[in-house]
Amino acid sequence: MLPRDLRLRRMRDFALLSQRGRPVFSATFTLRFRPSQEATKVGFVASNKLFKRANKRNRAKRRLRAVLREVMPSWPANMDLLFILKPETLTAPYADLKSGVLRVFEKIPEALQQPTKPRQPKARKKSSVVFKEQAS
Repeated sequence: MLPRDLRLRRMRDFALLSQRGRPVFSATFTLRFRPSQEATKVGFVASNKLFKRANKRNRAKRRLRAVLREVMPSWPANMDLLFILKPETLTAPYADLKSGVLRVFEKIPEALQQPTKPRQPKARKKSSVVFKEQAS
């Protein structure tokens, strides 16, 4: 388990990253990131649609957490990172996961230079964090 201060915990952070985060793609996961004022924080999404069983979702997150713990010195500074896991996370060799994480970290500066693409909001409720930001 990553230390509490390095994890994304609020629903607001997950919602903003999923809607406003810039994507970087890998074979085993998609990384969505956005600059932050605080230290780098990490979150994981393993959907029920892709991983039917809870033990598969947990195992995929555990494998990626282990990789991130190992490459912690190379984390980008002051970013919120959201890893959206794909089913290949379960079967990929550990070395491939590690190289994939390092590769997407190298792509972050390049992705920051590109203009953001507008994304359709999924929020329908006016109480949603994403809905409120769009109105202002």
